[in-house]
Amino acid sequence: MFISFLIKHQTTLTIFFISLILCILGSGQYPIYILDEAKNAEAAREMLMNGNLITPYFNNSLRTDKPPLHYFFMILSYKIFGINAFSARFFSGVFGALTMVTSYYFVKKFTNKINALIFILILWSSVFFVQEFHLSVPDPYLIFFISCGLWNFYNFQCTKNPISLWTFYTCLGFGVLAKGPVAIALPGLICLIYLLATKQFNFKTIFKNKPLLGLLLILVIALPWYIMVHIKTNGAWTQGFFIDHNINRFGSKMEGHGGVFLITWAFVLLGLMPFSFFTFHAIKHAFLNRTNTLTLFALITSIIFIAFFSISGTKLPNYTMPCYPFLAFLISLYLVKAFQNNKKKTGITIVVILITILSVLLPIAGKLALTNEKSLSQISHVAFWLMPTSIMTLIGLIFYIKNRFKKSFYSIAIGWIILAPILFLIIYPKLTAQSPVEVAKNKLPTNSNILFFKSMDPAFPINFKQTFEIAKDVSTVFKFIETHPEGFIITNHRNDYKLLEADNRLELILEQKAIFENHTTRIFKSKN
Repeated sequence: MFISFLIKHQTTLTIFFISLILCILGSGQYPIYILDEAKNAEAAREMLMNGNLITPYFNNSLRTDKPPLHYFFMILSYKIFGINAFSARFFSGVFGALTMVTSYYFVKKFTNKINALIFILILWSSVFFVQEFHLSVPDPYLIFFISCGLWNFYNFQCTKNPISLWTFYTCLGFGVLAKGPVAIALPGLICLIYLLATKQFNFKTIFKNKPLLGLLLILVIALPWYIMVHIKTNGAWTQGFFIDHNINRFGSKMEGHGGVFLITWAFVLLGLMPFSFFTFHAIKHAFLNRTNTLTLFALITSIIFIAFFSISGTKLPNYTMPCYPFLAFLISLYLVKAFQNNKKKTGITIVVILITILSVLLPIAGKLALTNEKSLSQISHVAFWLMPTSIMTLIGLIFYIKNRFKKSFYSIAIGWIILAPILFLIIYPKLTAQSPVEVAKNKLPTNSNILFFKSMDPAFPINFKQTFEIAKDVSTVFKFIETHPEGFIITNHRNDYKLLEADNRLELILEQKAIFENHTTRIFKSKN
């Protein structure tokens, strides 16, 4: 029976394993250094060390940014693989593979094999989408639960299979545990608009979709933890999460992540690059063919996500990613139609040329960017590892000129698919070796006594596997030095480091700028 299952689903299983390799390859080859990654991975480590699965902390301070689902998976991974970068990112990769294979399954089910193949190649070649599943953040979990839930909602509307309906509500429940009310609000709005657009919004349809029982299931999954954390923190976590990180994040920009509505569209073009440049063609094609219910559903999903986060005060590249499988599906529909027509169109020609120019400029732009970054200029040559993508895209252009459209697509797709392993196995390890936390680890003796002054690079706790005291004034610094004469003072404060630099009792032993960020970590020690 098991053998027959493998044979029947061998293509789907192959898609899953290729997706898994893409999404976890290189995850342990470079350290955790990005702010969000560092805070999430460290919060999970502290929950594990403290034996506390309810209240998240970062460096012993309450962390109200996110619900706990990703912490739970990271804790499980820490127990299996130990506390390291690979462990923190492992389940992000697993959920990335699940996102891709689930989407592939439904695209194949409702269209055909060729459409499903083009679709999955678009996702695999979207290097920034693949990169999201290499991060120890909650978004990979949210992306899976929202996309899987929506696919199952559509499947239920077509087949009336109750398993799909309850899978939909279950996914929303875990989505709420992954990132909060957005996991109900946007899918709920999408489903409502879809039912209205297809003239199915009536009492009979509402009854069949069992929304009250579905809401009850969502609450059974998500509500217990929210109640427990509310009680344990006397409402502090609830206040911080729902007010600061939901209402305020939507109403105004936070942490400098704002901008005009067009930024969200730019993030989408970046996130599904290179084939994202067909987005506007694909949306137009989908609108003209909206009588197909799956096309209409994918169109509504894509537009709702992009429109919602276009008007949000805070804008980040990952916010629209749950709709990427649906937008990739629309792009695949458009490209399959173009293959069938087998005729050059001005719009397609412009996009192919644009992708080619962008691909050719990749190593040049990378070289210039690294050269201009002082701490990375000595390794700027790693940018030439981007050349295989340039070469494969140029070959794709040649195929396109010769009217061999499918081979052109496959060549471009392969060129961008191999970009991910190049980044994660070669380029990122080289770059992050120059990050302040990595340089500090090589500079400081093991088990050093360390005090931070005023502010800290968030990557230090997870990489040093400990929490740190942060001194607010100079007097605390010298009390620390008196107690620990061989200790180190570290700061990345933009101005107040001068208070330490001006004191003749201390000497600066390391100064390292953060990678592509505007702060510098400085390490001092006593001259005595």
